[in-house]
Amino acid sequence: MTDPTPQQPEQPTVPHPDDPDAPPAGDEPGPAPDAVPAPAPEAHPAPTWQPTATAQASSGPWPGWAGGAPPAWPPASAETGPRPARRRIRGGAALMLLLGIAAGSAVTAVVARGQGSTSGVATIKESTASPPAAAAGDAENVAHDLATAVGTVVARGSSSSALGSGFVISHDDKVSYALTNNHVVDGAKDLFLLMPDGHNLKATLIGTDTLDDLAVISVANTALPVATFGDSSQLKVGQAVIAIGSPLGNEGSVTRGVISALHRTIQAGSNSTAAQETLQDVLQTDASINRGNSGGPLADASGRVVGVNVAIAGDASNIGFSIPSNLARGVAETLMRHQKVQHPYLGVKYLTTIEAFEENRGFDGAGVLIDTVSAGSPAEKAGFHTNDILQAVNGVAIDNGQTLGGLIQGLHVGDSVTFTVRRGDQQLQLTATLVDRPAKV
Repeated sequence: MTDPTPQQPEQPTVPHPDDPDAPPAGDEPGPAPDAVPAPAPEAHPAPTWQPTATAQASSGPWPGWAGGAPPAWPPASAETGPRPARRRIRGGAALMLLLGIAAGSAVTAVVARGQGSTSGVATIKESTASPPAAAAGDAENVAHDLATAVGTVVARGSSSSALGSGFVISHDDKVSYALTNNHVVDGAKDLFLLMPDGHNLKATLIGTDTLDDLAVISVANTALPVATFGDSSQLKVGQAVIAIGSPLGNEGSVTRGVISALHRTIQAGSNSTAAQETLQDVLQTDASINRGNSGGPLADASGRVVGVNVAIAGDASNIGFSIPSNLARGVAETLMRHQKVQHPYLGVKYLTTIEAFEENRGFDGAGVLIDTVSAGSPAEKAGFHTNDILQAVNGVAIDNGQTLGGLIQGLHVGDSVTFTVRRGDQQLQLTATLVDRPAKV
């Protein structure tokens, strides 16, 4: 492939909790605050898949729940994603094609990274202090401190609308900026951000990153509460987290759980469209996330945002996914500067250890098996060969949950990267300079 994207066997798919195209389940939200009319409650059958944005059919200023066409997510390219394979069904449960979970760590090392400073532009608050030990009142405290910065995003299209979540991340002397998922706002003609204090504001789309499923919107109010970002690279499995958003249109909902796993790779889509998106190196949590939570924050016990909720496993309980805050913050800063988000690209597809054994190509030790090397890519120029075992990136081993995509995520276009490779009995050090992901990949 032309990306650092390794190929892997077919991944199970998972739904986005708030996909604008998923038919909502449960009751409809009540009337919106102030002058914004709300749809009359209706009951609808539960959807077969769920992105984190809820869909509505157009029937007035605030359409009723009905479910429109799913958002047109970019199809996962064979050059940038794991290699197609058999659909995996483990433990008797298959992940639904709402957001597909890419089994294993095989990922395409194409990661959106912001570059440069935010000088002269609104800045995003970040705290690097260690969170306190989790306590019984953490969720209550976080809800009190963070929920005021979290709103409901209403995205109205020509024939349908979608509900998701978003949270305020910064402001300048004219507007406040909020972060949400791209699949929440995709195709919208009108956007609104409804805040819990009754401020119901028309929003403007500032920019989107379709590959990482992130979008920044702005509203003409500079006094909204602002969320603070934490450092997602410091997260530990088992650490307490809190999700806040508008599941099924119920704004300000708070759920609590833990970080179930780090470095997951998933594929997002729906049962009603063949289009999919591959999200690399996301967080897994058991905090309850449902349709409408898409774009809302996942916070640590101190109320700092460590993830942006994006998807759920459609046929499983308490398996949700969030985009790491470090990636989300970098993308948001780039979009706020009205700049193009770059995605470092290596140009390989690979198999994880499990996938390699499933295809009778097993190997000893940690790492990933290079399956294809894209012509003209940085990987080809560096000397990568098919069947190489890629063991480490800049000296960091691909083991204990580390993934190729995750290790490259902190790098930038133009970086010179050293890869440790085993080829037969040889141990090699290959150096590649990452480039921006080609448009056709």
